[in-house]
Amino acid sequence: MNEFKEAMKREQKRILRLVDLTADVENCDKHELLLLDKRGSRTYCYKRDCKGVKTYLGTAESEEARRLMRNRFLREKRKRLLKDQNLIEKVMQGYQDYSYDAVMSALPGSYRALADEDFNNKRYEEIKVWANDDYPVNEMPFPDAEIYTRDGRRVRSKGECLHLNILAELGIPARYDCLMTFEDQHGETKTLSPDIVIQCFNRSLVIIEHLGRLFNMGYSMKFGEKCYWYQQGGFVLGKNFFVTSDDKYGGTDSQAIWQVALEVERLFYGD
Repeated sequence: MNEFKEAMKREQKRILRLVDLTADVENCDKHELLLLDKRGSRTYCYKRDCKGVKTYLGTAESEEARRLMRNRFLREKRKRLLKDQNLIEKVMQGYQDYSYDAVMSALPGSYRALADEDFNNKRYEEIKVWANDDYPVNEMPFPDAEIYTRDGRRVRSKGECLHLNILAELGIPARYDCLMTFEDQHGETKTLSPDIVIQCFNRSLVIIEHLGRLFNMGYSMKFGEKCYWYQQGGFVLGKNFFVTSDDKYGGTDSQAIWQVALEVERLFYGD
């Protein structure tokens, strides 16, 4: 299966659904909403028609003002959605399928007679199957923000999205939010869901965690407990367990994530 092409099809469907949701703005009026200077804690609004005539609407909290704000927002959103849809159409029209079947079908018959193993790495194909298998996952609800990787996988944070996108760019399949059970020296067990788990060519595993809420004491303490269980399972920080985090303002360092990906790439293929 061509993952990029399938991801583009999913994105097209998503955009068309959103376009349908904004269809009611087609018939809404297109008067501009003017926001005047604030007077104390309030902002007073006017509607201006095509002749430049202004009509007083009330404060920014009035029903008419809020309606015009909403319509203006939906018109802009719809315009951008349609533009993105057109861009995807152009990309799809010029896209060259590089899957095994597509390339083989374009070759002369004598080349198509060659064995599959001359083109495909059997171990790499096994890892891809493992990464895309129907594994148990964390069933905690996703946050309100809808964040998707470029292949259409929904994730919980922009940091996780960056990790998975870079790994995909490097050709490294990965599981996301899968359940793993760990046992400590006392025989106690704990089931956790690491953000990202990678199986290397030598069958060893690598864990990546991205921390987005270290400003929260409970979140930080819970991560400390995770570190204990990961170590019990043989995962050592900086060796086969890597951590990145947002800063206190919610900023994400993509360079730090890239450096982790390069180290994981070395482990994935082996020295």
